[in-house]
Amino acid sequence: MGVQLAAEQAGFVEMENVIFTDSELVHHVRDALRAALLGDTDNYNQLVGVLHHSERLAPDEVALLVTSLKAITGAVSYVDVVHHHSLLSCICGMSLWNYGPDVMDALVELMTSLAASSGKYVDLCLDMLVSNFMPPYSFLESLKEPRGIARKDQVLDRVHLALKDIADLLPLIPWRLEKIIIDRMPNIYTKEPLIVIYVENMLRLESGPMGELVGSMMITAVMDRLIDLDVEIPWEEILQDDSNKGIFEMELEDLEVSAYYAENDGDELPREFLRQRLFGGNLVAEKLDSLLVLTLEHLKSCNDGGRLIQVFECLLQSFDKTVLTAYKSKFTQFVVFYVCSLDPENCGKKFASMLANIFMNDVYAERRMSAVAYLASYLSRAKFLPPSYVATMLESLVDWCSDYCKSQDGDVNPKAHRVFYSGCQVCDDLTPPLIIPRA
Repeated sequence: MGVQLAAEQAGFVEMENVIFTDSELVHHVRDALRAALLGDTDNYNQLVGVLHHSERLAPDEVALLVTSLKAITGAVSYVDVVHHHSLLSCICGMSLWNYGPDVMDALVELMTSLAASSGKYVDLCLDMLVSNFMPPYSFLESLKEPRGIARKDQVLDRVHLALKDIADLLPLIPWRLEKIIIDRMPNIYTKEPLIVIYVENMLRLESGPMGELVGSMMITAVMDRLIDLDVEIPWEEILQDDSNKGIFEMELEDLEVSAYYAENDGDELPREFLRQRLFGGNLVAEKLDSLLVLTLEHLKSCNDGGRLIQVFECLLQSFDKTVLTAYKSKFTQFVVFYVCSLDPENCGKKFASMLANIFMNDVYAERRMSAVAYLASYLSRAKFLPPSYVATMLESLVDWCSDYCKSQDGDVNPKAHRVFYSGCQVCDDLTPPLIIPRA
């Protein structure tokens, strides 16, 4: 198939109305690339100009752009990382969100071919694809409309397919991809729609074909970002309508409601009501709310797909390394609590056992005190656990406290025995729920 290039519009060739076959155009691009190496950059600069022009393209300009991208793909082995820097910069600066399907396909094909052609371009191509996890700022309002949602699906489907294709060609790519995704992850001050769509892509990778290789890191990174948002919310800004309602009980129920409405495309009113009730319009907290709901939806889909245990192991590691040691963390732990509610027999009991083991056997006092505090909150609020199991856990804590007393000389020193007193406090907190039957 041939393509007609109009020189007065594109400036890519000097003759008007010249007909090139596809193979001839590839040769033309090759010649332009080779000439640039020798200092003759006229045709090369014109090629860069074609790619650089992206605003309000007419149909013939779109056709020229598609053909040019395909021609570069055919001549990809002639691209030089040093001498063709402006071309590479222009290509990698193109956003799929700004184009229609034809340009998207041609650009994705070029990035895949470029990555496969040389290891020098792999990180460049991966970075370009990951940059398309988020739309340009100007596109944010469109995401609320059907056409914006359709464009989002078109872009992200192609991005994830390209990442898979590159990983199939280069098996070590997933580990390089992890670093790029983490480095590009939006900070807590990024606009809510952008950080949400980025995390959505991370979770899509976790559940996709590369999940076995990058899934653990995606889960860990999402938990880390939840913690970053969590610690920014001061306690005094958290609104509690019912002072007698425990923080864990309140949050688990409320997050389940939000996740249910989000998953079932229900009325947005309940979720917005919860936002106002729990967070009072705090922007950081609203980002946390959106990411929590997104994460819970993902975890529920993991449970439905029979992958919950696998993901739970990642969550446990993240909890141990991040949540347990985070100062002023208030909500992120409820992600783990929610998973435990989905599978009380396996996840629920394993989580409690992990916390108890850290309290009784860990070296560091701060970790032990934090673990037993989380254990108290968890066991006293988790209605999905059988009372007999909670009683068994309480008995083991009482036995530990008793053994500790027997090993000491009887002095009363809260600072020296702070781990012991933390354990005693938990025993005291857990006794009423066992005496008073839980609803």
